[in-house]
Amino acid sequence: MRVRWSSGMLHNAFSGASTLLRLVPRQGWAGNFVRQILPSFVADAIFPDHKPNYKLHPTSYLDGLRGIASFIVFFCHYTENNWSALTPSYGLEPDKSDSFVQLPYFRIIFSGRPMVHIFFVISGFVLSYKPIKSIHARDLDKCYTALASSTFRRAFRLFGPCIASTFIIMILIQFGYLSHVRPWGEQIRNWISVVFHQITWGWDWDRDLRPGYDIHLWTIPIEFAHSMLLFMVIMMVSRVRMRVRQAMVFGLMVYCLACGKWAGFEFLTGLFLAEWHVLKSNQSHAKEWESSDLLDYANPSRRSVFWRIGKPALHFFIIAVGLFLGGWPNHDAEKTWGIRWFLEKTPSPFAEMGGLAPQKFWFGVSAAFIVWTVGEVGVLKRLFEGPIAQYCGRISYAIYICHGPVLDIYQKKFLGRPFEPAKGEPGQKDFKAAVVGWGVKNWFGIETKSQITIGWFVGLLVLGPLVIWAADIFWRAIDNPVVSLGKKMENAVLDDAEPSPRAQGYSPAA
Repeated sequence: MRVRWSSGMLHNAFSGASTLLRLVPRQGWAGNFVRQILPSFVADAIFPDHKPNYKLHPTSYLDGLRGIASFIVFFCHYTENNWSALTPSYGLEPDKSDSFVQLPYFRIIFSGRPMVHIFFVISGFVLSYKPIKSIHARDLDKCYTALASSTFRRAFRLFGPCIASTFIIMILIQFGYLSHVRPWGEQIRNWISVVFHQITWGWDWDRDLRPGYDIHLWTIPIEFAHSMLLFMVIMMVSRVRMRVRQAMVFGLMVYCLACGKWAGFEFLTGLFLAEWHVLKSNQSHAKEWESSDLLDYANPSRRSVFWRIGKPALHFFIIAVGLFLGGWPNHDAEKTWGIRWFLEKTPSPFAEMGGLAPQKFWFGVSAAFIVWTVGEVGVLKRLFEGPIAQYCGRISYAIYICHGPVLDIYQKKFLGRPFEPAKGEPGQKDFKAAVVGWGVKNWFGIETKSQITIGWFVGLLVLGPLVIWAADIFWRAIDNPVVSLGKKMENAVLDDAEPSPRAQGYSPAA
C-alpha cells in the first residue's frame, strides 16, 4: 500500500521529532552522557553551545581527501566480504550479466587498495609540512623542534588507538560477539603477542603482517617505519640549498622505486610535494619563486596561452588516468581492458615481484600525481575543504580502525542469506533441508547482478551509519585523547632548562 504524505502528516512528524528533542537532557551528567553517545554532528545540532569551531588550514584539503579515501576502504572490505560478485572487471564473465558498478571509474567506489597509497603520500606531505616551512623561514631550530616532537609523538599517534581497538576486540571475543572464545590467560597472551610482533612491528618495512584481531591494521607498522625514514631524510637535507635538496629528495624517490620500495617512494613524494606547496604559498620567497624554472608556470606574468589551456588538460588527464588505474582488479588484471596495458608496462623490479606488486607501482605513481592535482585545481580543493569531506577527515583514522570489527559483528546479521529450497527426497542420503532466508540478501535475492547491486546499496545504507557512529565515538573517546596524551607526555619530559655555562663552552679563565 502506497502512503501519501499530506502537509498535516508531515507537520505531525516534525512536531513529534521536536518533542523528542525537547525531552533530551541538556545539563548535568545525563546531558553529557547523551552528547557522548550520539554522533558528533547530531550532538552539535542538539547542543549548539558546545559545538567546536573547526577552522581550515593550508593543508585541510588533504584531510578531506584522506577522509573520503578512508570511506572507500570501508566500502572495499564491505564489498569483498559480502558481494564478491561485483569485484571482477566488467565483461569478464560473458555468460553472466554485469553491474554498472563493475565498469571503469564506477568501481573506484569500492577500490580500497589505491587509497592506502594515497594515505601514505598524504602522511609524507603532512609530516613534512612544518619542518619544510621552517627551513624556508631560515629557522632551523624550529625545524628540529618540529622533527623531534613529531618523532616522539608518532608512536602514540599510530599505535595507541590500535592497541585500544584490538583490546576492545579481544573483550568482544571473550563475550562471544566475535570469533571463538579462548581461556582468558591464553587470549591475553595472544593479544600481547599481536601488539608486539605485528601491530607495532616496524622492522619489515613494507611487508603485510596481517595482524590478528584486525587484519586491516597491516598498514600501521609500515606507516611508522616510513615516518622515521622521512624524519631522517628531512634532517639530512635541512641545511642544504633548495635546488640540491629537491634533487636529493627526487633522487631518493627514484631509488626507492628502483628497489621496489613503494612505501618509501610515497612518503618521500609527500616531502617533495610539501616543499612545492610551501614554495607556492610563501610570499617571502618571491625571489626563489621567480627564479625557479620548476615553478615557472605559477607566475602570472609568465603564463602563456598554451599553458592556460594545457594546465587544465594536464590535471584532467591525471584524474582520468588515476581513477581508471584505481579500478585495477585483484584478479585477472591481464584480461582487463586497459589495465593489461599498464600491467605489461610495469617496470622492474615490480614486474618480477609477482602477486599484487605491479598494481602497487601504478597505485603509488598515480597517488603522487592525484595528491598534487587536488592541491592545484581549485574546484577539487574546495570540494575536499567542504564540511562533509572535513568531517570524514576528522574521523578518518577511526573509520579505518573501526570498520572491520563493526562489519564482523553486524554484516551477517543484517545482510543474512537467501532462501534455499530443499534438495532431494526426505530420508535419502543426499537430502538437504530447506534453509530459511533472512536479511537483505533474502529480500532482494542474489541471482542477478541487478539484485546484487540493489542489495549492495541497501546494505551499505544499513551498515554505513553503524560504522560512522562507532567511528565517531571512537574518535572522541579514544583517538583524540591518545593524541592529547602524546602531547602531555612530551611536555612532561621536556628538558627546557637553560644550558649551563660549562655546556656553552664558557671558561672562567677566559
